[in-house]
Amino acid sequence: MKGNSASIGAEPHGSKITNRTWYRVLWVVEIIAIVIATFVVTVPIQDYALREFKAWVSHPSPEAFTAFRNKQQEESRLRMTIAAPFVTLAILLALPLYRLRPKSKS
Repeated sequence: MKGNSASIGAEPHGSKITNRTWYRVLWVVEIIAIVIATFVVTVPIQDYALREFKAWVSHPSPEAFTAFRNKQQEESRLRMTIAAPFVTLAILLALPLYRLRPKSKS
């Protein structure tokens, strides 16, 4: 029974290595999610409102300007919709990262 008594109440030997591996994997995914969300929010979609802008430049009118502004706002909403899952992922990953963080030995 020596094998059983040694493992009762004790953490398996591979558990610490597994936790460290999961911790690193979660950190990588967390950083990637934050970087993607940052880029989606800050980098505009190329040529999204270009047609409306060209129409407003060639024929300046309040209607053309309104169409251009509406298209810009639509782009902003679309970017926020794309970024939302990445922000949610980053927030949800913070909990396991906090739980798996290395404990100080003091």
